Amino acid sequence: MEKTEKGPIRWLVLFLHAVAALTMLVLMLVTCVDVFGRYLFNNPLTGSTELTEIAVGIVIFSVLPIVSWRNDHIVVDILDHFFSRRVHMIRTILINGVISIALIFLGKRIYELGQRSLGFGEVTEYLAIPLGWMMIYIAIMCWATALAAITLGLYRAIVEYREHHIRAISPGRS
Repeated sequence: MEKTEKGPIRWLVLFLHAVAALTMLVLMLVTCVDVFGRYLFNNPLTGSTELTEIAVGIVIFSVLPIVSWRNDHIVVDILDHFFSRRVHMIRTILINGVISIALIFLGKRIYELGQRSLGFGEVTEYLAIPLGWMMIYIAIMCWATALAAITLGLYRAIVEYREHHIRAISPGRS
């Protein structure tokens, strides 16, 4: 599958990459300030652990929809050559369907927890950052990943089906 997206997907991927990159930059700066403060001035950055945890969550869940759309997950394909293209197509649809359903329910539960957290006013210990907003962001990214996984699954099924029929109609073509 082509790694360069077109149209609105391209802009969404660019935006999510920018969010992840800026968050990584902030994470790097927080880590540098914390390390220098700790070892040079014996005064670490207050709340650096909280900022690191939040930044890691943002980075991971920002790129998860992109990884799912591009199908860049780590896979073990030891047995793939034993099965036909049709089995691969069915497996792809089933796996992406299960992943999508699981992420939809996971996102729903995380969203509910985020709403509850905002209602209770839960914040981080040192910097008083509201935890609910991070949970809601994670829920939205779970839903975006579910959408990416299911659309990818359907797209792949259609492409493989068409390729199979084109080869069946003109056997000399590869």
